[in-house]
Amino acid sequence: MRFLQIEILPSGNALIDIDKLTHAVPEGEGSRLFLGAQHVDVPHTLDELENVLAGRNRFDNGENSTAGFGQR
Repeated sequence: MRFLQIEILPSGNALIDIDKLTHAVPEGEGSRLFLGAQHVDVPHTLDELENVLAGRNRFDNGENSTAGFGQR
């Protein structure tokens, strides 16, 4: 199993098994993640969520992509 720690609403963190993520839809200013019969609301847009799931910076627009590696 592959787990991802992600910020959720209200402010907090959740450990999510990304293998159980079935789909995500826009919800308010964030997204609703569906994990089988359960859902979790996160403050990420779908573009930001894609970056998070790929291990990139949440706000990465592709210009300075570091594929999850921090710059020093």
